[in-house]
Amino acid sequence: LRVYLGAAAGVGKTYRMLQDGNLLLSRGVDVVIGYIEPHRRPETSAQIGALKEVPRRKIEYRGVVLEEMDLDAVLARKPQVVLVDELAHTNAPGSKNSKRWQDIENLLTAGIAVFSTVNVQHIESVGDVVEKASGILVQERVPDAFFRLAKEMVIVDVSVEELLSRLKDGKIYSLDKIDRALERFFTRGNLSTLRELALRELADDVEQKGKEDRERDTRAGLGSTAKIVVALSSNPEAKKLLRISARLAGRRDAKWFAVSVAAEDARVADPDHERNLRENARFARELGGHVVELRGRRVADALIEFAFQEGATEIIIGTSARSRWERLWRGSIAQQILSKAPHLALHVLPIAHESEELRPGKRSASDALQLADYLTPERILVDVRAPASVESAIALLVDRLADLDSGIRARRRELLETVLQRERLDSTFLDTGIMIPHAAGIEGIVGVQAALGLFPDGVVSPRDGRRARLVLLFLSPSTGRSVHMKFLQRIARVFGDETIVRELAALKTGEDVRERLREVESRLR
Repeated sequence: LRVYLGAAAGVGKTYRMLQDGNLLLSRGVDVVIGYIEPHRRPETSAQIGALKEVPRRKIEYRGVVLEEMDLDAVLARKPQVVLVDELAHTNAPGSKNSKRWQDIENLLTAGIAVFSTVNVQHIESVGDVVEKASGILVQERVPDAFFRLAKEMVIVDVSVEELLSRLKDGKIYSLDKIDRALERFFTRGNLSTLRELALRELADDVEQKGKEDRERDTRAGLGSTAKIVVALSSNPEAKKLLRISARLAGRRDAKWFAVSVAAEDARVADPDHERNLRENARFARELGGHVVELRGRRVADALIEFAFQEGATEIIIGTSARSRWERLWRGSIAQQILSKAPHLALHVLPIAHESEELRPGKRSASDALQLADYLTPERILVDVRAPASVESAIALLVDRLADLDSGIRARRRELLETVLQRERLDSTFLDTGIMIPHAAGIEGIVGVQAALGLFPDGVVSPRDGRRARLVLLFLSPSTGRSVHMKFLQRIARVFGDETIVRELAALKTGEDVRERLREVESRLR
């Protein structure tokens, strides 16, 4: 596996991969194209040269014909090398695998060498850094563990000035998209951060492979002896802690354990707790961690004992989710570890908790964000029957918000383009039949502003043919980043069942929609 890594679109990853493929072809190597996406860039298309592409598989999904790499055809052809663009791509429904990186795993297992491309923001463990720097949540991510399969990581890099020049010349996006790209994602600050992350990722890869080579030469294949213990919880925000832990372990060349501790006298498990814990354990495995389940009276004691048994020298925990009274009475987990095991290095990382206040004003810590509080009847458009594209559906909802808020009305065109640009960068269609176009960091608005459209005939994604019967648009203020993320999480939870989406889409009044929404949310408390 060879991965061509770049900081952003337009640096030349596909261009370079095609050049290398043609070079190997000229030397007698059997090279074919599994999937290439030139993005209408003539310079890239010209590099295809003598390479032949295995015919793509056509998949009809909800009236739209989509094209994907034909995995079975490539496996049957069995070339020596196959070029597969856009590693982080999500395959169309009906494909053998849901993700393209899974297709590549199948090719590697079959003994076929693969060249592929990816931008650094799609690497799972850097997702939080990219989101903080750019304000954009990248949904298509590739597990860090996948990149350990790569024999070679090739950085494709250009200066920020050169990349901006390519953008302004229309070599990356069409002319009508350039100005917004310069204002949003393609800022100098964002590009500098992404470039630094890409170069750091390559440096980590070189360092890791150097360590592996030295270990093989000097210790007959024995790996590193460094070990790290990470406290695994059911907190939905714990993914941040796991990402940081995975990167720290990678830089230390350390084996790391994600350890959950259940109370010895636990009887009936809370379904939400169990579900979140399973999801976090799955995520830890994707990042290369070893998941361990323990039972004990105290979390700190169980972690210390496990670290001693494994010979670990470091423990990583998140900020305590215990109540203030419990921390005062029994001491925090961090305090217990420090007092009982001063020989261990302890890292305490801040992560958010479900008990945090979620919206402005006075609310108790036990309150949860309720979508029905934001979606009043006048913010709900029902039975929208006119043929709707993604753009027209979003425009319709922006117009509704503009009708209700003079500040939004004065900036309607700007806000519409902001939301559309966000949608172009990464689709917000969910498999359950809802689309959630959104934008964060909007200056001058107070609180989250939301509107819901019911499209019984559906709005179809031009990317993969997914159909949305509900379109929920929301904007969050510049001071409400945590609320923005909680709003997204609440949407995913409330509309996680396609039956609920279909039921709401068939209602005929905003009052009925809001009342049904309250009923659904009441069951989630």
